[in-house]
Amino acid sequence: MYCEKALREYLTEEIFPQLSPPPYGKIKMMPLASEKPVFLFIEMEKHLSVVGKSFKYGSIPLDDAWLSANKEYTNLKFVRDKVGMKNDSFEIISPLGEKKEFSALLVTRKASGYLLDHYINRAIYEQRGQKLFQKLGYLAKFFARLHGNSRTETMISAELPQWYLNKILKSLRCELLDTNEVKAIEDRASRWWNRKNAFGQDVQVIVHGDATPTNFFFYRQNVTGIDLERMMYADRCWDLGFVAAELKHHFLWRTGDKWSAEPFIGHFLWEYALNTGDTGLFYTITSKLPLYIALGLMRMTRNAWLGEDYRKILVEEARLCLEYEQ
Repeated sequence: MYCEKALREYLTEEIFPQLSPPPYGKIKMMPLASEKPVFLFIEMEKHLSVVGKSFKYGSIPLDDAWLSANKEYTNLKFVRDKVGMKNDSFEIISPLGEKKEFSALLVTRKASGYLLDHYINRAIYEQRGQKLFQKLGYLAKFFARLHGNSRTETMISAELPQWYLNKILKSLRCELLDTNEVKAIEDRASRWWNRKNAFGQDVQVIVHGDATPTNFFFYRQNVTGIDLERMMYADRCWDLGFVAAELKHHFLWRTGDKWSAEPFIGHFLWEYALNTGDTGLFYTITSKLPLYIALGLMRMTRNAWLGEDYRKILVEEARLCLEYEQ
């Protein structure tokens, strides 16, 4: 995929000097993901580590891949430099470079610590729930900082969640859901689009846009967010609801108990409200959260590897969330 000599020159001339002066020793390349070309590049003498993610894979044209790589690079720089998410306990990973010639490669620092997914697994399988409570508290502070530092004057609306649900349903039509099932979900969702008090009580902020357990690293009290390709201005509940949906899914998938994630979700949301300095925001958030949890659950149903029976369970949970009335 890469010319070894050209890649070494790029790393030693443009990337590693940002971390430590030359000379440099042997460079080892290790895959970090099976479904996408993400690699760890390790300089063996000084133990320098960076992560490279190529956006050109499969049938994606190089020009399209480069647009995506450059978008994420720009997003990372903007949120670090303009939103203040750098150099302290709550940061977005630092971009180090981008190179179109290497399959639209984006290079960043390597984040320290363990992923949120690690702490979810320990809570479920090792009864280490207190550690997950702690890490979710830190994640709440991370989002309170990100959202609080990027407030706009633009009021939120139903337009974005409505578009996103339609997009998901289009991808699931016939493959997982029949026409009647799609129509039933659309009918239940329409109650949200027509609910006057559901939107218009908050303003748009910058959201991470892909708040999954594999996009946040924890080291002691520090949180590092990665993968800002889907960053945008939206309702803060886009991030909060997707975290809640992920917690709900992981506990349901592993334990079979649909309620086992509720204490962790409630703790995360309350800590978020506390760290915004406005506890009243908790009620604004929770009034809309079922909609965004439903979106998060519906998004997961596109993962065929979960199995059809479980995907149907997620659809049913999403439907129940859409039926929530306040």
